[in-house]
Amino acid sequence: MEKLNILVVDDSQSFREIITEYLKEQNEVGKVVAAKSGNEAIEILKKFVPNIILMDVVMPGMNGFETSEIIRKEHPLIPIIILSGNEVTDANDFVKKLNLSGYINKLDIMRELMPTIFKSLRNN
Repeated sequence: MEKLNILVVDDSQSFREIITEYLKEQNEVGKVVAAKSGNEAIEILKKFVPNIILMDVVMPGMNGFETSEIIRKEHPLIPIIILSGNEVTDANDFVKKLNLSGYINKLDIMRELMPTIFKSLRNN
């Protein structure tokens, strides 16, 4: 199996560092690139096309849903998994509307991340 390239988009530096290190420890993961904002993610996607994107919801400027909507237009087949530290009441509506691959609460991330990534890739 080809190693996965992943883009992590989150405004929290500590979270980006933790999740990036966690992903790099996974045998299935190749390159992990991190962006601190939606705008930075869009710029990164001009040079780096990942197998999957992990997108925070609450960020200054464009939120994760707005960023995902823009990314979806250019990269309709890249799975995007929404992440949030807060309960997002309308997350499932946005996941369906934007054809996203799922939603994970950050409190459950270590348990749910890799299974959700593999499920998203199988579904694409």
